[in-house]
Amino acid sequence: MTEGLRRVLSEIQGSLSPINVSMKKCIDDGLNMNLDDMNSLGNRLIFLAECFRDQLKELKHTVLIFTLMDAGLSVVHRVRELKNRALLADDTVFFTEVYLVTKLIEDTIASGEYFEELAKIYQKRLSEDLRTRT
Repeated sequence: MTEGLRRVLSEIQGSLSPINVSMKKCIDDGLNMNLDDMNSLGNRLIFLAECFRDQLKELKHTVLIFTLMDAGLSVVHRVRELKNRALLADDTVFFTEVYLVTKLIEDTIASGEYFEELAKIYQKRLSEDLRTRT
């Protein structure tokens, strides 16, 4: 589990980094001008979740799949809404919050903190399983 999870997380972090760079640029450059790009970034987040779904399922860490999938679907949905109405301040806040969450995931994976915290959860779950068996 350990090395497999480290490898998968590293691959996710590597894929998430360019998405986050592009998302930040779209937000900074003005969302009205970049709706198609934001839609594409939402689809890339969905694709990223789908690419790693089976591996993360096998490693019993599906929460990351759902987080990335939800972020991507939320972005695509909001872009669809924006194509039918004007951009509001709440929309900029929304996209910034999505960016901040995905950037936090990327950064904590890169620093090793994500893996360390996940290992603690696995260890706790393992010790609880052992206690219930005895």
